[in-house]
Amino acid sequence: MYLESFGLRENPFTLVTDPRFLYYSESHCDAMAHLLYGVRERKGIILMLGEAGTGKTTLVKATLEMLRSTRVVSSVILNPILSGTEDFFDLMLRGFGLDGFKRNNVEMADMLQRFLVQQSRRGRIPVIVVDEGQELARPYLEQIRMLSNYEDNGQKLVQFVIAAQPEMSEKIESFELRALRQRITVRCRLSAMSPQETWTYLYSRLERAGCSRQDVFVPAAVELIYAYSGGIPRIINSIADNCLLASFARSASNVDAAMVQKVARHLELKESASNSSQTENIHRDVLKASSTWREVAGDIRTGAVPEALKKFVEKLQTNEDSWKAEKVYSAAIEQGE
Repeated sequence: MYLESFGLRENPFTLVTDPRFLYYSESHCDAMAHLLYGVRERKGIILMLGEAGTGKTTLVKATLEMLRSTRVVSSVILNPILSGTEDFFDLMLRGFGLDGFKRNNVEMADMLQRFLVQQSRRGRIPVIVVDEGQELARPYLEQIRMLSNYEDNGQKLVQFVIAAQPEMSEKIESFELRALRQRITVRCRLSAMSPQETWTYLYSRLERAGCSRQDVFVPAAVELIYAYSGGIPRIINSIADNCLLASFARSASNVDAAMVQKVARHLELKESASNSSQTENIHRDVLKASSTWREVAGDIRTGAVPEALKKFVEKLQTNEDSWKAEKVYSAAIEQGE
């Protein structure tokens, strides 16, 4: 309803996961570097933790999109609430494009192993992605552990990327899952965005959706959006979408603090930052972000991904035996902004 009013081609704050709208915060750059490193170096099991709404699914999709032109082949399990190990094997095999098998654990495990060996000997890297990993029951976690033992010529045959909420960390601390815990060799965590990142996030999504205006959300409104969302992207999207609708309904040219307050009450949100020092810091960071927005907008218009991550993927497209993953990984952590 409000797209034409703000010069937008599409909804900038949809809750649908879309890698085109991924904002590379410091936390996202760090997590993606970990994912790329773990896959490239065949580390076996990679665990990414993050609160609900921090963008785990979007980041995984963006990572797979970046790896599409490389030697990586992937199978994605979006819903790990299963009724039996047959379902687990079925999803893995079908995700790799395999069919024509009987729903029998022994046969499916054998078919998967033969496929993994074949891919490995062709120089490819099979990756199984499990989203909402905190929902995995113990039998499936044990299955992941056993599959991670598959090796050929001294290399892990399959890499697992498990995206999960923080409670997953407590789950694998149990004595029964100690063997799985020992096999998780790469860990990363997505954190909420800062006030400055919240400003940039809002305007980066507007920019990608076709709006180049820098005054849609006034600074005071961004401060409140951060205070009510705690820097969680999904909540930011929900607030921003409702605010643009409210602005359109009132024929207003921008979103002010009063609109954010009304939307927050409607969504039954509570401020996550309320003391004076927090409020002062939010105000300072939002103003800082607004003053540096033009530099950020330039990168967004060119579709730029942090340069260190681009170089990382370029290395994945080659077979250079002399390449040192650790050096590129360190650069991605230090330079990714």
